[in-house]
Amino acid sequence: MYYNYFNRMINELFKMDELIPTNGWEKKTYKSDDGMISFTYMTNNPSKLNQKDELYLLKQELENAVEEQRFEDAVKLRDKIKSVEKNKNELEKLNKELNECIKSQNFEKAIEIRDEIKKLK
Repeated sequence: MYYNYFNRMINELFKMDELIPTNGWEKKTYKSDDGMISFTYMTNNPSKLNQKDELYLLKQELENAVEEQRFEDAVKLRDKIKSVEKNKNELEKLNKELNECIKSQNFEKAIEIRDEIKKLK
C-alpha cells in the first residue's frame, strides 16, 4: 500500500519539469524487461554543461588539488579558470555558433569553431 503511494508521489514529482535542473543534468528512466520495476533518476551529463557549470567544476578540481598538495596541477587549473573567466563571453558566443553548425550539419565550420574554443580555453 505504501509502496504504491510512494511510487505515485515520486512519479508526480518528476513530472514537474521546473524542479528538474537542466544544465548538465538529464532525466532517465529505467524499466526492467518484465515491467515490474521502473524508476526515474537524474544523471550528470558533462556534454550539456554550460560555462558556469564548467567553472564550478574547475574550481572544485582546484580545491581538491590544493588539499592533496598537487601544486603543479593547481597552477594549471588556476590558469585555466582565469582563461575561461576572461574569455567567457566569447566562449558563449562560439558555443552557440557551434551548436547551430552542428544542427545545420555544417561540420567544416564546426571544426573551425571547435578549434577556436580550444584556443580560448
